[in-house]
Amino acid sequence: MAKMKKRKLCWKASESQQVIGYRLYWAEGGKVGYDSPFAALGNVTEVILPDDVDGFSHSGGPIEFGVAAVDELGNESDLTIFKASYQFNIPLAPEEMWIEPLDEFHTEGEKTHDEHSPDPITLFGMGGDFKSENDASSAPTEAEDALESRPSAQLLGNADRSMGG
Repeated sequence: MAKMKKRKLCWKASESQQVIGYRLYWAEGGKVGYDSPFAALGNVTEVILPDDVDGFSHSGGPIEFGVAAVDELGNESDLTIFKASYQFNIPLAPEEMWIEPLDEFHTEGEKTHDEHSPDPITLFGMGGDFKSENDASSAPTEAEDALESRPSAQLLGNADRSMGG
């Protein structure tokens, strides 16, 4: 099962005394309005997406949210609008995985690295998540700093595969 980071969407409560709840509207790549998909919410000022909103689905790209206060008669306020540029979707999984035999042998205790070998990749794992030491996309977190004291797995590999016959 894939996993997606949750997001908390928050707003300031309406000051009207007759408000009994809110409606959350959303639109992908366009303007959100009263004709957009929506979810009726209770008298809350935050929701966790996607968990708290039945029917919320998003295929990627920018999304616009609108929140309206609803009174006991069903009247709705103007929409308070928020544009989100972050993703609410997950990447596609790799389609194939295989092992290819090599003519080379590995000798325990011997470090085999020459100018034609790729740099070793160190993987750190915690709770099933792995991060490459070579990944410079983000600064280390406290959890990653704590992992430095743990043993790591060294992998030698080449990202390119040859299709020889």
